[in-house]
Amino acid sequence: MKKLLLIIGSIQILVGLLHFFMPLFFTKSESFLLLPNIEMNYLLLVTYAVGILLIAFGASTILLSKKTKELGKILYFYMIIQALLWTARVILELVYPVELEMFGIKPFTVIVLPGLVLEWGLILYAMILYRKIP
Repeated sequence: MKKLLLIIGSIQILVGLLHFFMPLFFTKSESFLLLPNIEMNYLLLVTYAVGILLIAFGASTILLSKKTKELGKILYFYMIIQALLWTARVILELVYPVELEMFGIKPFTVIVLPGLVLEWGLILYAMILYRKIP
C-alpha cells in the first residue's frame, strides 16, 4: 500500500512539473498568439497553478503514505477526494480533449487520456487495498 501511494504521489509530482514546460509548446501556437495579452496571461497562470496543485497533491500523497495504518479514515477520505478529482479530470478530457501538439505529440490527448485513466485506476486500486487493511 505504501509503495502504491508513493507511485501515485510521484506520478502527480512528475505531471505537475511537466505543466511548467507546457507553455513552451502552446505559446508557439498561431491561435494562442492571436489572443490578447490578458487571455494569454490567464492561460499561463492556470497552467502553472495546476502544476503547483499537482505537486502539492503528490507531496501530500507521499507524506500520507508514511502513516497508512495510523491515519485510518482520514487517509481513506483523502483517497476519495483524489478519486473524485481524477474522475472529474477524465470526464473533462473526454469532453474537452487536448488537441494541441505538445512534446512532439499531436493531439496530446492520446497521451493525456491514458495517463489520467492510469492515475484514476491506481487511486481506485489503492482505495480497494486500503479497505482490506485491518
